[in-house]
Amino acid sequence: MKARKDIFLLFFRLSLILISLVFSSIVIYLFITFEVPFFSPTINTIKFVIVSLLIPLFIFLTILAVLTINEFKNYFTGRNLIKQGRSYLNLTDIFENENRLNIINQILRNPGIHHNELQRNCDLQKGQLQWHLDVLLKYNIIKKEKYGQYTIYFPITTSFDANEYLENLISKSKTTTEILNIVKENPGINSSEISRILNLSRNTIKYHIDKLSEEKLVKLTKKGRKIEIYPILN
Repeated sequence: MKARKDIFLLFFRLSLILISLVFSSIVIYLFITFEVPFFSPTINTIKFVIVSLLIPLFIFLTILAVLTINEFKNYFTGRNLIKQGRSYLNLTDIFENENRLNIINQILRNPGIHHNELQRNCDLQKGQLQWHLDVLLKYNIIKKEKYGQYTIYFPITTSFDANEYLENLISKSKTTTEILNIVKENPGINSSEISRILNLSRNTIKYHIDKLSEEKLVKLTKKGRKIEIYPILN
């Protein structure tokens, strides 16, 4: 909106300059060409009138031209800043960026990957990752879907199917699948018991349980000092 206003003001001022020049030319022409009853100018008078008109007009146009050029320059400078800030890039720029290529590869290999996992795999700061994702979304290279309270990302050519997404998610991790099956067979089991059954560290078990909880496949219920794990049945 501001850019349109700047353009309008620029053309308005240029129009004023042209009108001033035309009007001044007409006035000078009338003084020189036509005989006015109450005014019979000598050559010196005509010169004086012309100089009197041209000097302030020249000063006015110079000041206005300087202002107009600066505004014109600022307008394009502003546009360049907006382009950079809002990711107005061409496709070549997009695919030449190493971080964006890494993000695209992660999404192609893992359709339905969620934001936190993408951040871990790409080793980017949250704001940096979001900026690159916004660029890819803007140019329809990827798309995002809401799944519960989470945002997941797909290539633009992939359709989203919730059931298929869950199957792919679980099949990626044998350990995650084993833990989910144990929870289904033993509702209310805790992480210590799962750790003993699978002979894995509690931190490893916690990671997979958190993943299952994130995807709303299990729920955690605190009982005393222990946390019991229950399957969420669809």
